[in-house]
Amino acid sequence: MSDQDWSPFANEPRSGPPQGPGEGGPPPASPPRPPAAPGPGRAGVPGSSGQAKVPAPGPDAGGGPPAAPSPPGSLPPRPDSARSNSARSNSARPSPGPRTPAPPYSPPRQSSPPPAAATAPPPAEPDFDTTTALRPPSLARAERASLVPEPDGTAILPVIPADDTPAPPGADSAARKNRSVKRHRGEGGLRGTVRGLGEALITLGAVVLLYAGYEVFGVSGEINNEQETLSGDLDTIWSGEVADEGVDGAPVPELGDAFARMWAPDIRAESWTLVEGTEPADIEYAPGRYLDGAYPGDQGNFTLAGHNVPAIFQKIRDLEPGDKVVIETKENFYVYEVQEHEVVNETQVDITAPVPGEPGTEPGDEDYWLTLFTCHPLWDNYERYVVYSQLVDTVPRDPEGDLPDAAIDPEV
Repeated sequence: MSDQDWSPFANEPRSGPPQGPGEGGPPPASPPRPPAAPGPGRAGVPGSSGQAKVPAPGPDAGGGPPAAPSPPGSLPPRPDSARSNSARSNSARPSPGPRTPAPPYSPPRQSSPPPAAATAPPPAEPDFDTTTALRPPSLARAERASLVPEPDGTAILPVIPADDTPAPPGADSAARKNRSVKRHRGEGGLRGTVRGLGEALITLGAVVLLYAGYEVFGVSGEINNEQETLSGDLDTIWSGEVADEGVDGAPVPELGDAFARMWAPDIRAESWTLVEGTEPADIEYAPGRYLDGAYPGDQGNFTLAGHNVPAIFQKIRDLEPGDKVVIETKENFYVYEVQEHEVVNETQVDITAPVPGEPGTEPGDEDYWLTLFTCHPLWDNYERYVVYSQLVDTVPRDPEGDLPDAAIDPEV
């Protein structure tokens, strides 16, 4: 059907006064016939018969040949088209002729559909959710809702698709849960032994770390506090009067009493307060003098022992030959110079002899020794680390004066 043959009123019956034979009206009614099947792409006209309607020529038309009949089921021509055709053919209109009856109409036979196969599946229902025009095309194409809303989405939170996968049979049973817990905890055997050993080693390592931290920070704090107390006691002793002959104007010390100070500016900015004796109770918080040794500034071997901790003698390993060690008494500063150091066995006691390393030898004019020793190695005590120094200078002490240069760190 062309655009000229189409009309929105094609399905409505034509109205108007009947026209006679001479006025181009329809021919006499013929017997009713069955309706014609609409052809492809055409709509049937209700009320029309299989016989074509041939308009009669007008009174002023000449006797021309009759118009060709319309095919069955066709639409009537548009009025404006008829008027235009009439205007073009006003000058030569054919004369009406005898009517020729149309051939009888027979409806086309409808072919029966082939029998459906016995095994053919039923047709799938159309997915109206993907063809509806009300949904955005992006949502129609998506199989599932996206976790991130698209720009044209209206959801505030992303839609998380539900997981309909069923749990395996017996997943919620108490026996299955108990077996899982036992499998992870272990029921003994090699796995349990290895696990227990590992936990024990981890615990032991944590204890060792805590102990090391206490030795470095906790013990050092206690020693420094006790050193301040001993230094105050020493000032009190030096400020008092001496009834009997003492050491450099001070009374002879008792076991555990403070009697002097020591300065080693190359390894420590503060001084140590020295006590009498080398028993564990005497040297718990301070270096102690070996009882059979000499006093500061005397001929022989002035020997001091101290614990292998940072706050006492652990850092004497850093002393080098030529470094100065100063002993302060009530009347003098005795300046010793480091000569050498060595590591000896714990049973080697000749380090305390008047002449170190030469037991039984009488000290000479140059045998004014200072010997420092502590436990060795760093975290054990089966050896001794020894530092030997000799007296090189004696400086009178002024209670109101300053320290000698040898007692002050030159880099400070």
